[in-house]
Amino acid sequence: MSGVSSSGSAGELGVGFTGFVTSQIGLHVGLGISLHNIGVNVDSLKTFTENNTDLINNETRNLFSALYGYRETYRTFSLSVPLMIQFQTMQNQGGWNRRNDVKQGFYAMAGVKLNILLSNTYESQVSSFYASAHYVDKNNWTDTQNFAGFGTFKGKNSKGDFGYIQALLAVEAGMKWRISDNMYLYTGAYLDYGLNDPTKNSRKPTSDFIHPDNLPELTLLEFADRTNLFVIGVKLRLAFIKYFDQLSCPQF
Repeated sequence: MSGVSSSGSAGELGVGFTGFVTSQIGLHVGLGISLHNIGVNVDSLKTFTENNTDLINNETRNLFSALYGYRETYRTFSLSVPLMIQFQTMQNQGGWNRRNDVKQGFYAMAGVKLNILLSNTYESQVSSFYASAHYVDKNNWTDTQNFAGFGTFKGKNSKGDFGYIQALLAVEAGMKWRISDNMYLYTGAYLDYGLNDPTKNSRKPTSDFIHPDNLPELTLLEFADRTNLFVIGVKLRLAFIKYFDQLSCPQF
């Protein structure tokens, strides 16, 4: 491949509950919906297969194929279930969850997240395709026999979908701001990293040589050894506090 670039966007909206077992450490569980839109662009993807046999003429040939202007887009919609441990700095002797705490402090969260895919679709587009063959014994290149899959062809589009459950490592850190006696605003940065390969069972093996008849079924998954979701971003969380006693302060 050459000229490979990728970009994407993601968003998540959800609710959660954090129960503090001490004034600094709590357990967080939640439920949300996640959207991901990821695009990959490849200027050219070329393959070369040596010592292939032409069964019609029983001759040895080397095959060359190239895709130009390849683009693949993934769109996912999933349920997100985080299970994390939250740590927050101690602001005074009583702990910063008390009503007399100062206005701000540091927090950090780490744990795992499960994404249960409700919808996962991909679409691939190819601008143009070229294929040729070199017959070794004759030392001759051929690329005009369109009926045999050689020459230049107009690109094709393809679509597909698959479902999976993905496990991710989830990390978040930032500042916590008191905006009233019973309300906080979290502002932080987060990172989600996929721990498993969600497309492993959907990946189909491909031959070295690409035939134009196979273009509607072609995806980059066939060329990938492994795929991992990697997302970084900013997160805002509004927390409502319920004080049951001096040490237990769940946050919604």
